Amino acid sequence: MRRSLYSISIDREELRRFRKFFVVRNDLENFVTFEAGRRRPIYNWFYYKEAFSPELIFTLLDEFGITNANIIDPFCGVGTTLLASVERNCNAVGFDILPLSVFVSNVKLQRDYDMKLLREKIKEITSLKFGETELKWPDIKFISIKKSISRYARNDLLFFKERIMEIEDEKIRNFIFLGLLSISFRATNLVRDGGVLKIDKSKRRNQIPVRHLLRNKLKRMYKDVKNNLNKFNENVNAYAKVGDARSLGIKSEFDLCITSPPYLNWVDYTKIYAIELALLGLSYQEILELRKRSLRSHVGAEYKIRKRIKSEKLESILENLNKFDVKSPEVLRGYFEDLYLSLRSIYNSLNDNAICAIVIGNACLPGITVDCDVILAELAEEIGFSLKRIEVAKVRWCGVHGIKKERPVRESIVVLET
Repeated sequence: MRRSLYSISIDREELRRFRKFFVVRNDLENFVTFEAGRRRPIYNWFYYKEAFSPELIFTLLDEFGITNANIIDPFCGVGTTLLASVERNCNAVGFDILPLSVFVSNVKLQRDYDMKLLREKIKEITSLKFGETELKWPDIKFISIKKSISRYARNDLLFFKERIMEIEDEKIRNFIFLGLLSISFRATNLVRDGGVLKIDKSKRRNQIPVRHLLRNKLKRMYKDVKNNLNKFNENVNAYAKVGDARSLGIKSEFDLCITSPPYLNWVDYTKIYAIELALLGLSYQEILELRKRSLRSHVGAEYKIRKRIKSEKLESILENLNKFDVKSPEVLRGYFEDLYLSLRSIYNSLNDNAICAIVIGNACLPGITVDCDVILAELAEEIGFSLKRIEVAKVRWCGVHGIKKERPVRESIVVLET
């Protein structure tokens, strides 16, 4: 992290009110992304760009001196916090509004496989001859399945899913189905470009057959399980559930929260993971309902509960924003209302003297920087949290083209205590 970028990322008002809380953490710069996690067995079974790395969890647990704790992650994504907690002999519970995330997390946490049967079923599935299937792709409206996936790949993905669903052993069925889900996007003509899916014609020329992708993926996953059988304590309990961070309904059960809510980046995860959600079995209407109920970080979310919140920083931004963009104020206010509700729900779930570490990224709009880390800190203090630190792991210029940038944006870990 360049010190000059860090210095200009903090405005005068932030210096006045939060100077003593800001801490530069160059050592965490690579841990607030999933890049380090891509090299770790099991963690890398499903690529999820929005995740942080397990090294972040290990570092925080060491620094907090946490052992044998009960940990919660109310935005668990693909289970990085949960799996890392298990490695450190901590019980963990995760929640996510996306059933895809919950499924991926729980498969990563599975133990006690019948390795002989697993090997047999992998060989059986990947040796199947091509065949027809009775399953159909849903019409998900906002993207054409026919243009996005070749006829052969469309059929193969559903054919393998149908055969996988016939496996009686639930753990093995889930394991192999996760392998199929994880390669499904590679079998398309699509690329994820920021918050949208785009057809990339060049992928058609180099498309690898679904059968080969699946066989190679399952081979690596099987090797990961075989080599890590004794790595995790069987007495540790960790799992994920479908749930809304804004209304967990949990009272004083956890010693630590490590989480990362969706950034204020206008990205709709039900769109960029639409292929996987459709293959999982969700209809267009079900995907649409998930979009409406998701955190209000994008225009498609329509959460009905409103909460008046107090934040000097947010009010200042909203006042200046009106002259730039008439659509943004509603998204911004909704996003921080949802953060407030999530923080309150997290606060209620924690024991006394518990710690909460929240990874969050700032955002940029035309001529305005939205300092989400500072606003989150203000909201947390209003709820009753004590602010300990704002650990700045990364500073960069916003990647949105064609707009005037005010300041660089930070990615921070906001550390709170009950």
